[in-house]
Amino acid sequence: MPDTDPSPTPLTAPEAEQIAIGFLARSTEYDGIPRVILGPPVEAGPNWVFYYQGRGYVEHGDLDEMLVGNMPIVVPKDGQLPYALDPLDDVDGQIARLTRSEH
Repeated sequence: MPDTDPSPTPLTAPEAEQIAIGFLARSTEYDGIPRVILGPPVEAGPNWVFYYQGRGYVEHGDLDEMLVGNMPIVVPKDGQLPYALDPLDDVDGQIARLTRSEH
C-alpha cells in the first residue's frame, strides 16, 4: 500500500522565497515598481515572513521607487496562499502571533 501521509513537506525558505517573489511580481505589474526581498526570511512558526522594498530605492537610492507602508509578506509553510500582513496592526505583534499559531 502506498504511503498516504496527508501532511505535505513544509516549504523551505528558498521555496517560500520563490513564492514571495511571484507575489511581488504581481504588485510590480500593478504599479511598475520592481521589488526586492530584503535579507533572509523571518521564521514565524508555521510561516515564513519576507520584508521587501523597491529595487531602485535599494540599489540606487531612487526615492521614486521607495515603497512606504509596504507590509511584509507571509508565506505559510503548508503551501497556502501568501498574503501581506495587516497595515492597521503592529508588525511585530502580528509576527509574534504567527510564531505562536499552530495554523
